[in-house]
Amino acid sequence: MRTSGACVARRIFIPCSSLALTGLLLLSLTVAHAEWETRGNVTLQAQVFIEDPIHTADQSENLSLSAESEFFLSFGDASSLTITPFVRIDQHDKERTHFDFRELLYSFAGDDFEFKAGLGKVFWGVAESVNPVDVINQFDVVEGGGSDEKLGQPMINVQLSREWGDLDLYLLPGFRERTFAGEDGRPRLPPIINTEDALYESSAGQSHVDTAFRYTRVLGDWDLGLHGFHGTARDPLFIADQNTGELTPFYYQNNQVGIDAQATLESWLLKAEAIYRSGDAIDDHAELVTGFEYSFYSIAESNIDLGVVSEWLYDERGDDASQPFQNDLLVGLRLALNDEQSTEALFGVIADLDGGGQLLSLEASRRLGDSYRLTVDASIWNNAVHDPSLAAFRHEDFAQIELSYFF
Repeated sequence: MRTSGACVARRIFIPCSSLALTGLLLLSLTVAHAEWETRGNVTLQAQVFIEDPIHTADQSENLSLSAESEFFLSFGDASSLTITPFVRIDQHDKERTHFDFRELLYSFAGDDFEFKAGLGKVFWGVAESVNPVDVINQFDVVEGGGSDEKLGQPMINVQLSREWGDLDLYLLPGFRERTFAGEDGRPRLPPIINTEDALYESSAGQSHVDTAFRYTRVLGDWDLGLHGFHGTARDPLFIADQNTGELTPFYYQNNQVGIDAQATLESWLLKAEAIYRSGDAIDDHAELVTGFEYSFYSIAESNIDLGVVSEWLYDERGDDASQPFQNDLLVGLRLALNDEQSTEALFGVIADLDGGGQLLSLEASRRLGDSYRLTVDASIWNNAVHDPSLAAFRHEDFAQIELSYFF
């Protein structure tokens, strides 16, 4: 991984800037007078892969151990510091054995504004399947292909709260490269991703300063968001090496504008996300996710709730898209027992309306006592061999069990 303009340890990127130095000075001056809280978890994860792979990794099972802690320090009524370190140790994949700060963020809250600086995490979006409007953070894909884990993003953020809505302004001084499973990792694509020689359209490389804004407002039953982004794309293109077959990430410059909307109408949730993206290295195009969730509450006079989820995923580029969901339909069921153990499950099928393949997924969790949680995840690629967008994953079906201890 290239390290232009940055202090780097393994899988850690922190800009060597006045922002970081100011933060460290502030911490040293005030931490002795701060009130602090801590919480976290330690998780043992076991993965089982059903079929032999079509690449070099040959394991059918994998174990890993992860830990995440959150330290929250408050300085008086207005200032706080959040520190969230994360570490994973993996049995087979050295790329998955990594350490990161998910957050290292100072916040100051005024009467009608909030200021944040450091490494932070931001989520934008309303859809269940994918969130094309979510562009601030880089995804920690090494955590799993369907993972929504994010790497901490260097940022300065100012939020203005007014009667006409909330406006967030972002200055993003530093870029973080996407993580990928290594040669011995699963699930993954057959080609090896050459992260050591990543390429950039901008001559500034990882030091390029990105900018973004987001405006949000509640109008009656509707939650509305409008955003703009200019800078280095978080999802790279790939350049194939004709000799080795390896893929090298190419991080291009792009502009993106988009909207997201959600309406809460009794038992209905109506959702939509739409973006338009442009850049010299890509075809200007639109992406869309739209759908609904309908909930049946207190089924048969019990505590059980059942939600029906459906979303349509569209990418104007079709088969030329850099992601697999160009014309796909999600149908899912969300089950909540609303019991003392917080038992929940989500089953979904994403069907490719062009190629005929399907991705079947299951996410379920249940608390065990006061301090433990058991989580089960599974992903199955069905009829993928004849579907170009899914064929590379046809032997990567897996089930995953996690036992987490919370403190």
